[in-house]
Order: sequence, then C-alpha cells, then structure tokens
Amino acid sequence: MIVVVNTKLITHTFSTSEQPTKAIIFIHGWTGNEHVFEPVAKRMQIEKVKWFFPRAPYESDTGKGFTWFSGSDEKGWDLEKTWIGMQQLLTDVQSEGFSPKNIFLMGFSQGASLSMEIALRLPFALGGIIPIAGFIKFIDILKTDATEQSKGTPVLLLHGNRDEIIPSKASEKAFDFFEKRGNPVHLEIYNAGHKISMKTAPLIQNFISGSLKKFS
Repeated sequence: MIVVVNTKLITHTFSTSEQPTKAIIFIHGWTGNEHVFEPVAKRMQIEKVKWFFPRAPYESDTGKGFTWFSGSDEKGWDLEKTWIGMQQLLTDVQSEGFSPKNIFLMGFSQGASLSMEIALRLPFALGGIIPIAGFIKFIDILKTDATEQSKGTPVLLLHGNRDEIIPSKASEKAFDFFEKRGNPVHLEIYNAGHKISMKTAPLIQNFISGSLKKFS
C-alpha cells in the first residue's frame, strides 16, 4: 500500500495485478476520505486494475471527513481545489501509461455527482463513469460546459430504490440527460438505501471489461 501526495489531492492506491491494464478513480462521498472505499473495491474483485482513491481537498463543516464542494447555495460554492486536483490526478494516471479509454471514474453520492461534472468537461472520452447514488446539481450549466468529445464516454448509473438521502429519481433524470446528449448509458435501480450494493459488482465488472451487453 502506498500514499501518493498529489499537487492538490492526497491519493491512496492499490493494484489487483502487477501489470494493471485499467485505472479506476474511486471518488468518495461527503465526509469520506481516501481510505473509506478500499474494502468495497477489494470486494468487487476486478482483475488487472489499479485503484486510485483521492481525498477531497476541503474539510467538511461537520468536523469529520472531507468534502469536494465547499460553501452553500446562499454563499456560493468553492470547488477550485477539487477541479485542479482532479485534473492533475487524471494527468498523473495517464503518465503511468493508462490511456483515457482505460481510465474510469467511479463515485458515490457527492463523489458520483463530481464524476459526472468532471467527465463531461474533459476534451476527450474516458473508458466510462459509474455514478452511484448521485445527482446533477446544476444541469443547465453542465449542458453548456459539456464537450463534444465527452459524448463518447459510456455511463453506468446505479441507484438504490430505497434511498432517502438522494432519491433514485435523481439518477433517472441523469439518465434522460445522458441519453438525449448521445452518451451510451444504462441505469440500474437496485433494492437498497443510500449505499453501494455488492449485488451490482458483476454489472460493474462487465462494464469495466467492456462486455456489458447494454454497451456492446
């Protein structure tokens, strides 16, 4: 296990192979950190992958954990450190030999929202994004900022049907958005609350490997 200190983000990593062919950046939710989702990633058992777990750059106002967006609707939102840090992390991952088509963004809750905000503004397509229990907060702004190249990024949306924090309708709305703009997209609603269900692991494995029938 190693810890990499980025220009802006602290990032924890581990590999499931000595020669990984794909990279997954797993973005934690509100009050999370760079270690919270390592057990989840290991349970997914995805072969030949190097996992990257960045820590959000802002301390949450709860006094526990970190957040990707600092501020409020009333005061405005600060996300400059997040944007710069994620861009640097993507550059670092590519410098390790991973092409964009072999890089995936996976995020939970606030991290799911960030994965969509980041991926659609890139001047190239990624291998895919997996937003879990997320939402698009400023969808009209994203419509304007999204690049033509990002239409080539496949999207696997996952959401629990008993989520009381972020209702599954948020992912349904995101699905409509991606479908209309032309991204390959699949939405899977599973029986759970605001959590990552391990029942979705085979779906995620197939999506990463490129064998998910919805995209083949």
